[in-house]
Amino acid sequence: MNMPCITMVEARPTFYLVPVTKALSDAAISCRYPSDRTEVLKCEACEVASDYNINDGMVQEAPQCRGIALQYYLAFKSLAKSHWEKFSG
Repeated sequence: MNMPCITMVEARPTFYLVPVTKALSDAAISCRYPSDRTEVLKCEACEVASDYNINDGMVQEAPQCRGIALQYYLAFKSLAKSHWEKFSG
């Protein structure tokens, strides 16, 4: 099973697709580090500027980044729906 996930830093989302294997599930249940490496797919909607200061907050976010992030959200929505449909039926 692949689990779609999102994290947020300020107004910038980062999207992940995490393959949840039996070994990873068993390791999480037993509170142990998994024996096999898990390769997670990562997609950042917008790059962080090299001069970005987190204390500046959203004021410094580029307006075009918001539009790009929205497009990524819409694509992620259909991806997540396709992955979760088999469990919500």
